[in-house]
Amino acid sequence: MRKGIFVLFQVVVCALMFSCKPQIPSKYIQPDEMEDILYDYHLAMGMIGENDSNDFQKRMYQASVFKNHGITQAEFDSSLVYYTRHADKLQKIYENVTKRLTDEAVSLGASATDIGNFGENASSGDTANVWKEAASCVLTTQVPYNVESFYLKADTAYHKGDRLILSFDTQFIYQDGYKDGVAMFSVKFENDSVAARTINLSESSHYSIAIEDDARLGIKEVRGFLSLQDSPNASATTLKLMFVSNIRLVRCHTKENAAVKSNDTDSSDSENGSDSVNMPEAIPVQELKPMRKLQAP
Repeated sequence: MRKGIFVLFQVVVCALMFSCKPQIPSKYIQPDEMEDILYDYHLAMGMIGENDSNDFQKRMYQASVFKNHGITQAEFDSSLVYYTRHADKLQKIYENVTKRLTDEAVSLGASATDIGNFGENASSGDTANVWKEAASCVLTTQVPYNVESFYLKADTAYHKGDRLILSFDTQFIYQDGYKDGVAMFSVKFENDSVAARTINLSESSHYSIAIEDDARLGIKEVRGFLSLQDSPNASATTLKLMFVSNIRLVRCHTKENAAVKSNDTDSSDSENGSDSVNMPEAIPVQELKPMRKLQAP
C-alpha cells in the first residue's frame, strides 16, 4: 500500500514539473521549425548579397522561404516578435542556426580561403584568428539585448607593428524603420595611447575594421562593441533584429618598414634626436564589460 502511494506521489510530482515548464503558445512558430526557417532565410539572404539583388528579388527570395515552410510573412514576423521578448529562446535558436551555417560553409571549403580574404597585408606576415568569443550574436533594439561588448588582453604572441582586422557579416530582419547598427573597435598600446575606429552598420553586408601599430609601440589590449540603436519614438512591437555572424579578429605580423630599421640602427641620429616617432595622444574610451550571453529579461 505504501509503495503504491509512493509511486503515485512520484507521478504527481513529475506531472506538476512538466505542467510548470513554460511552453511556446501554439499560435507562434515552434522553436525547431523556427530554426529551420531562419536557417533557410539566412541562406537566401546570403545568396542575395552575393548576387547584388534588388528589392524585388529580395522579396521573392523571402516569399520562397515562407512558401516552402507553409507560413506567411505575418506569421513569421509575429513569431519573431515573440522570441525577441524571450531572448533566451531566441539565443538558443540562433546558436543552432549559426552552427548549421558554419558547418555548411566548411563543407563548401570556406576554411581554405578564410585568411586569404584579408588582403595583401594579411599575406605579408604570419596571421592568426585571435577571436575567443562566440562567432555570432543576435541583437535587438531592447536594452540590455542591444549591445555585445568584447575585451582581449594581448600576450607574448603579439609583436610590435602588428595589424588587427575585425571582420563580421550582418543580416537585418526589419519590419520597418531605419537600420542603425554601430561597431566600435579600439586598441590600447603599451604607452597607454589608444586608436579607435567606429563604423555604422545600415545594411546586410560584410564589414571589416583595421587598426595597425604604425609607431611600433606594442599592443596592450583590445576592446570594442557591436550595438543596434533605435529611434526614441519607435514602436516597441516592431520587429527589428541584427544577426552578426562570422566574427573574426585577425592578427597580422607585418614586416618592419625599412626606414624604421634604419632609424633603429643609426645610433648617432638616435642620440641627437634627429629622428623621432610622434606618439599618438591618448583617447578616452568608454569602459566596456566582457562579452556576455543573452539572458531572459
